Amino acid sequence: MALVLEDGSLVDGANSFVSVAEVRAYATARASDLSAFADAAIEAAAIKAADYTKGLRDRFKGDEIVIEQALPFPRIYLVVNGFELPSDEVPQGIKDANCQLAIESANGTDLQVTTQGQIVTKKKVGPLETTFSDRSSESGTQLFHAASSLFAPYMSGSPGALSSVRI
Repeated sequence: MALVLEDGSLVDGANSFVSVAEVRAYATARASDLSAFADAAIEAAAIKAADYTKGLRDRFKGDEIVIEQALPFPRIYLVVNGFELPSDEVPQGIKDANCQLAIESANGTDLQVTTQGQIVTKKKVGPLETTFSDRSSESGTQLFHAASSLFAPYMSGSPGALSSVRI
């Protein structure tokens, strides 16, 4: 599937905030090597990052412009650090967070984990015995600290709210 970039003009069918070139440039600037990945893999990762961002849409400040917009940005009444941001742009922090998530996805991290977070370390069928690991975060809810810090200025709640919330 080809990328359809949201540029702030409410692009029909938008499925990403960032291009392959933007993801690669962001990664390179942070010493992450994506050279082994084909453009198609980076495209898929960028779409997954936007899908993840869509899951947070009700936690962002401001309001979506129209009810049927494909992605949660652009927004109206979006105030960050005391300034109202333009309603015809996707903020750079949102693009950066999506680049970070695309890197995670390209490197094999499932952005939308569907397990309950328990790892079975031992299973015995006769008298039914199951043992779970105490390291449940390995397959349960993922914590994306880098992306969370980039999303934080655009999210509702107190400045420290994301540090205790898994997104």
